[in-house]
Amino acid sequence: MNGSAASGTVIIGMGNRLLSDDGVGIAVAHAVAERLTDVMKLTVTELPTGGIRLMEAMAGFKRAVVVDAMLSGAAPGTVHRFDPKHFVTTKNTFSSHDTDFTTAYDLGVMVGVDLPEQLSFWGIEACEFDLFSERLTDKVAAALPEAVSLIVAEIMAWEEAP
Repeated sequence: MNGSAASGTVIIGMGNRLLSDDGVGIAVAHAVAERLTDVMKLTVTELPTGGIRLMEAMAGFKRAVVVDAMLSGAAPGTVHRFDPKHFVTTKNTFSSHDTDFTTAYDLGVMVGVDLPEQLSFWGIEACEFDLFSERLTDKVAAALPEAVSLIVAEIMAWEEAP
């Protein structure tokens, strides 16, 4: 956004792979990078928290894709795309030690952090967050191909745009 020398694309998988569906963002991030390995180099970052850490993880990149598990009441496995302008604070992005993403992003802009020109957020509706397991539930695992295809298509469109 600051018009400087940002380059490349980072895909940030948020969550915890040891808590079942909470690891879906990480799984999708790696699958997208694997799918695009012959086309371009993506940086994959795993991140357990949002806010300032999320803003810092995308600093220096021209494009950023963030993928996380979510609970909105939709059917497990539903894939959502979000515009950062419409964000609200969620369970894991606000505490007395951190802040929500919108505030962190605005702060980054104010202090001159080189933030992405293109940014998208994806959520996959989860079913199970409290189970210690490295396995996604069946419905969430079944959503991976759709999420990966949608994100790959978006990244490719960004790459092809002038």
